[in-house]
Amino acid sequence: MLAVPAQPFEHSDYLFEIKWDGYRGLACLDRQTTLLSRNRLDLTAQFPELQALHLQVRDKPVILDGEIVVFQDGKPSFSHLQARGKATNPLQTGRLARQLPATLVVFDILYRAGTSVMRLPLRERKQILEQVIQPGPHMIVSQYIIGAGLAFYEAVTKAGLEGVMAKRLDSPYRPGKRSSAWKKIRFMRSADLVIGGWEKGNGARRLGALILLEYQKGSWVYRGKVGTGFTAEEEKKLLELLDALTVPQPVFKPPPLGQLQKPVWVRPALVCEVTYSEISPEGRLRHPCYKTLRADKLPQECRIV
Repeated sequence: MLAVPAQPFEHSDYLFEIKWDGYRGLACLDRQTTLLSRNRLDLTAQFPELQALHLQVRDKPVILDGEIVVFQDGKPSFSHLQARGKATNPLQTGRLARQLPATLVVFDILYRAGTSVMRLPLRERKQILEQVIQPGPHMIVSQYIIGAGLAFYEAVTKAGLEGVMAKRLDSPYRPGKRSSAWKKIRFMRSADLVIGGWEKGNGARRLGALILLEYQKGSWVYRGKVGTGFTAEEEKKLLELLDALTVPQPVFKPPPLGQLQKPVWVRPALVCEVTYSEISPEGRLRHPCYKTLRADKLPQECRIV
């Protein structure tokens, strides 16, 4: 179940909880633990410290919805989580599991004792979560308040967290569906977009800007470019990945001449997250800043919503 963007508000029909900055996933817990990403990729081997989560639940088999998070100084660190996701061999994975341990923050339940609870209202599913899960260092239940969304938003803002989720207490769980019953309230707008090309930089900078695309009704749509937010290390990695994806022609209708400077076109395979202030009337991102690559997202999922 997916959320729609919203502005801060308060309402007695909604609960409010932290928007956790991690990998969204399902935990299938029975005689063993299986972790699946939104794209149904098996993440279990990447997080060996989470492979005993089935020992922390009652009434198996259960399926939980949550966010895999790596905490740093009490806050989620997406860059540390990414380091975990980039591990390429069991030795490296094990070392990072000790150095940067992950936690599954659970916020919903789909199945209890093999029976679907998705039609139950969220209020009841939250109660079931408390009954089923025995919290431990690697699995906790996301806490929430009811009604006081503005005060909660202010507190989360002061804590420097990503944002707030607002969810109707009477909402059923609708797998794979985007619903207005769930709302995401970010402090800075964020979008996952596909890289459709890049511009060369000047001087020591080889990468000038990434050309950003949105997938809309079966076509790729230009949404602007982003030229800030890269570290030297990220620039080097991006160029290595982009060089392997070069194609002779763009997969989208380019903007008018002069808006792109000697672009290099690439196959739309890499997804990146960018923050921005607003969208111009022409559909371009204003004040965009590169945040990270998102290996957990498919290019066809990239829409500004």
